[in-house]
Amino acid sequence: MESAKILGLILDIGAELIRSGAETHRVEDSLYRLCDAYSFSACNIWVVPSNIQATVTTPDGERLTQIRHVRGPGVNFDRLDKLNALCRNACIERPAAADLESRLSKITALPSLSLWLHCVGGVIAGSGFGVFFNCNLLDTCVCAVASLIVTLLVRLLSKRESNPMVLNLIISFFAELFIVLSVRFGFGNHIGYITIGVVMLLISGLGTTNGVRDLVHLDTLSGVMNIIASFTGAIGIAMGIALPLLMLGFIGETESLLLNPSPILALAASAAAGVGFSIWFGVRGWKILSCAIGSLLVWGVYLLAYLWIPNVFFATVLGSAASALFAQIMARIHKAPATIFQTISAIPLIPGASLYYMMYGFVTNDLPFALQKGIDLLLVCFGIVLGFMVVEVLNKYIWRKPFPHKRA
Repeated sequence: MESAKILGLILDIGAELIRSGAETHRVEDSLYRLCDAYSFSACNIWVVPSNIQATVTTPDGERLTQIRHVRGPGVNFDRLDKLNALCRNACIERPAAADLESRLSKITALPSLSLWLHCVGGVIAGSGFGVFFNCNLLDTCVCAVASLIVTLLVRLLSKRESNPMVLNLIISFFAELFIVLSVRFGFGNHIGYITIGVVMLLISGLGTTNGVRDLVHLDTLSGVMNIIASFTGAIGIAMGIALPLLMLGFIGETESLLLNPSPILALAASAAAGVGFSIWFGVRGWKILSCAIGSLLVWGVYLLAYLWIPNVFFATVLGSAASALFAQIMARIHKAPATIFQTISAIPLIPGASLYYMMYGFVTNDLPFALQKGIDLLLVCFGIVLGFMVVEVLNKYIWRKPFPHKRA
């Protein structure tokens, strides 16, 4: 009975890790380590974003199988940090089932991010990316208000609507309606720049990048699920944005993507976006400053690489490698998961704009434009994954010994 309860709690921890934003292979690795700590043998653990399955042999020779269905995966890096600490301590201390359950309950009972902090994070992140995508002062003000609208709608609707396409369609419709009306009445100048800055809150392209990364790690089903979820959300955003443009006669008038021509402003904007997304994702304390420094550093490496060899793929590889290396260093300094720092510092590289423009091209029947943006999207995703993998290989084979999973 104790072994069955321990296994159940290990899977509960895995489910919470997924809900907090951990990658598939990291969740699987954590569960194998916990099973090994509790002397389970012949372990077979399978993890995808919506499901965890485990079959193990107990120290008494009993064969156990348990399954968890995971609903509503999201991002809460403060909870992820605490769950990571719980896994680390549990592997060392091996607490009894009742103690482990108590520790897990304290983490899951922690309050979620307050509304005002969520709004502050959303406004800073949206405005930062607005400047990053070449918004002027008026555009940035519109971007800030639109980001506030997005944040409030996310908090209001996300608990009632689990379909990402429907949720993103509703949110992006009202945000774009506000943006278009603001420009029409002279409160802003560039619909496209404002829109991309705001929708980065909804579609950072992280799902597509993580999906490609899972495919490279041979987590095929997890990768396909992440990519499909990302594209489904992008369809909702594209439709929600296209409707106000069609209704008000602005279709075809959105500007093509143009990054801020001032390197200083772009660097400052990337740091601001890093602060905003840190708050938005629930990062706490000094880790927010580290994430902001990471965003600035990664974009600086990208710019220098592009000046050296003007190739987006090459610059993306070096920028993402800098992100992964920075994350490993910060993980050791803060004793926190590298995922936190790697995810946020890499956000300036994430091709959210390409994903949006690709789906916008499909919705407006501009197939050549959609195809070109789709190619750009895949190139950047593979560049990010390649940069991550270079540092990951160094980390696995030079700095850290691989963990010998006790598989069947």
